[in-house]
Amino acid sequence: MFEGCAGWLHEAGGDTGVVMCAPQGHEMLWSHRAWRHLADALAASGVPVLRFDYRGTGDSADLEPGADMFGGALADIAAAVAALRRQTHVTRVVLCGLRLGASLAALAAARGPEVSGVVMLAPVVNGRLYLRELRALHAGWRNSTIPELEVPPTPAGEQDVLSFRLSAATIAAIQAMRLDDVVPARRVLLLDAWPDAASPVAAMARQLGEAGVDVDVAPFAEYPEMMRSTEFADVPVEAWKHVADWVKSGTARQPEVSASAEAAPDSANSANSANSANSANSANSAGDALAGEGMDGVVEHPVWLDEARMFGILCVPAEANARQANTVVIFPNTGGNHHIGDGRMFVDVSRQLARAGTAALRLDVSALGDSPAPACKMSVSAIYSIKPRADLAAAVDWARAHGYGNVVVAGVCSGAFMGLYAALSNPGVSGLLLVNLVKFRWDEVDDAAVGDHLRSMRVYLAAARQWETWQRLFRGEINARRLLSATMRRVRQRVRDHVSAAGGRMRRDDVQQTMPEFAAAAVRELDRRGVPTMFLYGATDVGLHELRLGLGKHLEAIQGLRNVQFRTLPLLDHSLFLDASRQAFAEQLLEHLRWMSMDSSETSDTPEAAISLTPVTQRAA
Repeated sequence: MFEGCAGWLHEAGGDTGVVMCAPQGHEMLWSHRAWRHLADALAASGVPVLRFDYRGTGDSADLEPGADMFGGALADIAAAVAALRRQTHVTRVVLCGLRLGASLAALAAARGPEVSGVVMLAPVVNGRLYLRELRALHAGWRNSTIPELEVPPTPAGEQDVLSFRLSAATIAAIQAMRLDDVVPARRVLLLDAWPDAASPVAAMARQLGEAGVDVDVAPFAEYPEMMRSTEFADVPVEAWKHVADWVKSGTARQPEVSASAEAAPDSANSANSANSANSANSANSAGDALAGEGMDGVVEHPVWLDEARMFGILCVPAEANARQANTVVIFPNTGGNHHIGDGRMFVDVSRQLARAGTAALRLDVSALGDSPAPACKMSVSAIYSIKPRADLAAAVDWARAHGYGNVVVAGVCSGAFMGLYAALSNPGVSGLLLVNLVKFRWDEVDDAAVGDHLRSMRVYLAAARQWETWQRLFRGEINARRLLSATMRRVRQRVRDHVSAAGGRMRRDDVQQTMPEFAAAAVRELDRRGVPTMFLYGATDVGLHELRLGLGKHLEAIQGLRNVQFRTLPLLDHSLFLDASRQAFAEQLLEHLRWMSMDSSETSDTPEAAISLTPVTQRAA
């Protein structure tokens, strides 16, 4: 933690270091895998890298509601440069930014401290146009995925973009952003995601060249494959090689920048040193704790689990806050997202739980997020495969071994799927909150369907909420007939699901059951073991189809089961993008923990104290 920012130091021996300036909102979430791999690639080439979250984003300290994220991020970049100098022996620093992070990098470099170069990847050049595109993206998502929901209006002056919210102050700062007169450094690399005659990036390159800057411009052809839903987002190969080569090529050409004015190393203000390839593998738990301003009542510890195969953030009550937590809530990944969750939901909820006396673990399974060996490619099949389920079960063992008497899993969509299987395989699970579960089983037929370019509803929704998708459709780059054909195949798949539910057999791992037989047996087993289990759905969620196939049209399979409940809510979108949906998730988790507490009080003389949460609001940044 440095100046309220959570950071990862990717260690290397070179004297030129890179500070990575992340994009914002959904673009940060979607590109996290690629961003992480770029840091690894730079470190492998001998360049130390500091990758970090601005305050109010990721795992960093919270900002006050309504704060200007844009202005705060500029200060955070300057703090990151100082932190990199303290923690390493670099004499030169390069800023590398993506999308709005590229714009922030240019502005921060122009303000100082001096840097030897700036890498700008698909930069936002026109703030007003950027905000207009974000509004169109959000409207497209709402109109295509939740047209039936009456969504409460966004507070005046603010703007929702999928699961993130921009404050009025942030919007004003982005609108006022101008790069046409900014000279960030002597050397600049620009990768243009939309190179054509009217490209604003090309115009910016010309202006920088006229100002005497050594400018390198290249297309960013891999950008569309990177900036998409995390289930399918790719890691650029050529672009990342170009960046690494450019940074290395400037090492011998640039004079050293004096760091004499910088503070001496200070462990209290240092970045969390956790090189993804080295340091993370050498420790099973905890680097520096995240605490201080913006973390009132909470302490967070980076932890490595299961012989350092997985990473997580353990959020616990501060020493001054009540008693030692006996309950921990584990939040597994949703889809391909890393551990913060859509809209930073798991960060917000875990901190509120900790303030109320309950610990929380934001988990990255071994192939995702900040775990030591994340996959370069992801797919729906990989997310629903056996390995992530086993990873979550191992995390339950870790929590038990660290003294938590009650281990609750709260998962959304694929995270709910992992939670169900972890509870069935590991008796250490004490409670389950399964939100918008869309599959009870993942079998060969599902793998084949994905191989045939069928996509889960979550993926269709993710495609619909990408402005790039709509642009490609309007330009004729997406074959509408093929899209309709894929939709019809999905309909035929549902028909096959009904046939299977009626009596068709599915075989995997030498277990022969229909999906309804499996689902009914699963809820009976959870009830028999006394695991309080809540199935929570939006009233129109796509997962209700699978639920009724598995448990009966009227959920006959759970009737009479004391420990299994079902509930629908009128304003709960599938991925919990809406503020009201996220609030409902927090409230239902609170109620679930109270249910568990009441249930345990019937068999224990020392029940846990009642838990209360302050409302979870969509954070304005």
